[in-house]
Amino acid sequence: MRFLLVAIVSTFLAACEDPRQPNNSMAGADAYLVQAKGMTTSALWAVQSTTTSALALAAVEVELAQRGQTAQGNSYLGSRSASRSGVPRYPRDGPKAGDRNCSDFSNSTAAQRFFLENGGPALDPYDLDRDGDGMACEWGTFVRSVASQRPLIQHTRPRYTQSRCYVGPRGGTYTLTASGRKNYSGC
Repeated sequence: MRFLLVAIVSTFLAACEDPRQPNNSMAGADAYLVQAKGMTTSALWAVQSTTTSALALAAVEVELAQRGQTAQGNSYLGSRSASRSGVPRYPRDGPKAGDRNCSDFSNSTAAQRFFLENGGPALDPYDLDRDGDGMACEWGTFVRSVASQRPLIQHTRPRYTQSRCYVGPRGGTYTLTASGRKNYSGC
């Protein structure tokens, strides 16, 4: 299974590399979006949980949200990106191609996709990410809300129901209690 995840992630990243871009920061997000669109949902979750590329993570999370997928197993939308919301990471003083409003889009997922397709997160030609966190409109609020609603994983100790007699290393006998402790007077 681990080999399969590594293969999926490496294939995804290799398909998005643009040899003309040394750090893949300008044209990369759009390439990741194109690749993510053709992937299965389980492959997207595999990339989401293992990628180290911020561009790949942004593209994969937008595609998952577009498909209505917010959680799978222990992975959830925003698990690795929600903490970046509101933290300025990109300068926002470049030339503007036009001004778009968040109300021009049906939801924050559509705004984030448009933002990534048009140079985001490194560039913001339509002024959708004024705080420079790499998340257009209310995308950061959306991923934070998904992250806050995820179910907490409860780890429980196994219950022992059989009263079996065990022999210790020095010859003493004991049973295991329901909490997993040794009871030396139980045999």
